[in-house]
Amino acid sequence: MSKSRITTPFDEAIFWMDQSLAYFESSKILSDSPSEYKSMPIITLQSFSVECSLKVLLLLACGKYPQKHDSLNLFELLPKDLQDNLVDQCLSEFDIDLKKALDEIRSDFIGSRYHFEDFKTSYVGRMFSIGYLEAVAEFLISYIRTHGDEISYHYGHSSSVTSSRGVTLFTTLKP
Repeated sequence: MSKSRITTPFDEAIFWMDQSLAYFESSKILSDSPSEYKSMPIITLQSFSVECSLKVLLLLACGKYPQKHDSLNLFELLPKDLQDNLVDQCLSEFDIDLKKALDEIRSDFIGSRYHFEDFKTSYVGRMFSIGYLEAVAEFLISYIRTHGDEISYHYGHSSSVTSSRGVTLFTTLKP
């Protein structure tokens, strides 16, 4: 029987960050597609990237995260000082109110996956806030790359998340 490679919250943060990057980068590739049917998959990929990044932040700061998809709810579980810093940085870098954006996109992950069920009943479906999705996904990835170690150390963890030069994220897991 093999041992799990994910044994600590830090290991799990690495996994979630890798997922966040993969989903975001996939959405960027898909956005260049000539397909007229790409908007729902892009929304799903970018909203899941946001969720993954928020779970990374929760793991770095709190050591755990809930099994939820609501981006605003996940954000509000972060320590207040980290929330404030994220809001300030996002406003400074993107001129976006992060809490408002997270409220707008809070159910996009589930909504985009089940969009056609809503569409069958209303013939319209629901609206998505795609303008916020890409900016928030990009902001959170950038924030973790820049501040991941600082967050980890500040909340009592000694592992480095972003220290490998030339690598988007330190991804060596324990054997």
